[in-house]
Amino acid sequence: MSPSKIDHFSLKGTCSEELAAALSRLSPQSEAHVHGDKTIAYDVHAITNGPIAVIAAHYEGDLTVQHRGPAEANIIMLPLHGRSVVTVDGRQIPSEGTRGVFVNSMSASTTQFIGPRKHLGLRIAHDELTRRLGCRLNTPIRGSLDFSPEIDLSVGFGSLLVQLVPVLYAGLRDGTLLQSPIALHHLTETTMELLIEAAQHRYSSELCRVAESPLPKAVKRAVDYMRANVTRPLSLEEIATACGVSRRTLQSGFRNFRNTTPLAFLQHLRLELVHQELMTGEPGLSVTQVALKWGFVHRGRFSADYRKRYGVLPSETLRIS
Repeated sequence: MSPSKIDHFSLKGTCSEELAAALSRLSPQSEAHVHGDKTIAYDVHAITNGPIAVIAAHYEGDLTVQHRGPAEANIIMLPLHGRSVVTVDGRQIPSEGTRGVFVNSMSASTTQFIGPRKHLGLRIAHDELTRRLGCRLNTPIRGSLDFSPEIDLSVGFGSLLVQLVPVLYAGLRDGTLLQSPIALHHLTETTMELLIEAAQHRYSSELCRVAESPLPKAVKRAVDYMRANVTRPLSLEEIATACGVSRRTLQSGFRNFRNTTPLAFLQHLRLELVHQELMTGEPGLSVTQVALKWGFVHRGRFSADYRKRYGVLPSETLRIS
């Protein structure tokens, strides 16, 4: 595994305009505006590792930060000391003690820091969370994720998250984790997976159902049949016949237990296999070759579907692998 590209960003001072520029840089496409009295002071350090950034922030004095939105990344605040209040869609959510806040990238927000205030933050792209949920549920994700703005950090996955993020930040800050790319990879992956579990969203019940309930036999047979014949041009009729059920029964099973259709699931499965192969970056590999191998004959449509799911073109995945 190749080492991750780590970006560091630090800012310390008392100028609200300089802070606004820095926060705008941390949240591209979402300009920040800072209002505060003349006694404010700040110390912000951000470390970006692939799809995630960990931010340590310390504020003195009272100040208000406005993000106009929408932005490409969500911000999650994990309080260490002091109080802040985030206002989203007219609702005020306090961030203090064991109450974390998920600031949705799609909404404008206002955050009032009541100093002294310290917190750790996570910045994760909306597309990355969508991709991960799709992989977890083994189905395409469409529409808004509808994350709840409140995260309980006192129990369960929230408690684990608030314990792990400081470890990740410390290991990145002093460079220890850079000596073990594998450990860094697993810590980063675990952090994002814990967030998906700790924060409530539109697919939380689906995650529980996938974890707790076995699939109906017809759906399981269909999944196995599609995996075994993934390179062939499969029709809904053929899949249903192979599973011994009607098309309607099969569609109902996928809708109820995979929140999708059988053919959409098949495309999701093929895209995942394409992505995995492009990530290998083997010499002589071409996007066209891989796409045709896994059943994609329309290059333009394939590229559009791939980009919608992974946020980049297939050629970009191959180039950076």
